[in-house]
Amino acid sequence: MKIGVGQSGFTLIEVIMAVAIFTLLMLAMNALFISLYRQQGVDTAMTKRTQSMNYVLGTMSRELRGSNRGEDGSFFIAEAGSNSLTFYSDINKDGLTEKISYALDGTDFKKTITEPGSSSLYAGAGVSSVVCPEIKNGGTPIFTYYNKSYTGSEVPMSIPVKALDISMIGVSLTANTVSQNKSYPLHVETKIQLRNSN
Repeated sequence: MKIGVGQSGFTLIEVIMAVAIFTLLMLAMNALFISLYRQQGVDTAMTKRTQSMNYVLGTMSRELRGSNRGEDGSFFIAEAGSNSLTFYSDINKDGLTEKISYALDGTDFKKTITEPGSSSLYAGAGVSSVVCPEIKNGGTPIFTYYNKSYTGSEVPMSIPVKALDISMIGVSLTANTVSQNKSYPLHVETKIQLRNSN
């Protein structure tokens, strides 16, 4: 078949160039999709971790707001440290006040629940669980304490604090979320007004 005057075809170089351009476009699109997929994984991991940390703060807030004297007559806050806090609260609504401890153990933020027992002396070992792993607060305390004169700008009280002086407790958690072999820091914090404070 002859190609007449005015008809044209693609040369080999034009075909190779078209294939090369198409290949480069496909590689760029593939890299974009992989990047979006990885970012979605990171976003999902960070969202889940943030929700988990906020759940811990919400639970702690409810427990502290409902704090009360221990079954043995102890004041509702038993120990107030920079990375640990022990108080009494009826968290399971059984009419008995449990002893609740939150404390940093290495990088694990743990919660220990001790039932009063038959003698109401909280002599049992308690049940511990990790409520938030991979805490990376560094030198920043998890717990800060404020007296009743706190209006929003004052610095926290110095440790050690007198339990009777505590009116508000600040909680600050910084944790790592690992996704795609990379670490992403997350930070949540709240302040909890105590109902039973002086």
